[in-house]
Amino acid sequence: MRTLRVIRAAIVAGVLFILSVTAPAGSLSRVQPEEVGMSTDRLARLGEVLGADVDSGRIPGAVMLVMRHGKIAYFETFG
Repeated sequence: MRTLRVIRAAIVAGVLFILSVTAPAGSLSRVQPEEVGMSTDRLARLGEVLGADVDSGRIPGAVMLVMRHGKIAYFETFG
């Protein structure tokens, strides 16, 4: 379980780093995931996993942000 937490933390840190480097303030737009070649259903499944971790008390909360081609395909908070 500890390895899973480390992997999740690394993913979040990576997303935040990429976001801070690639997207100037004010230029982000939200789009449907299919507009940037992603699946709404698959992203929702990832959100379900994070939501389940919050509900079970494994983590106090989380933020999931998925970007592609400089556009926000998925953004959700949990907890």
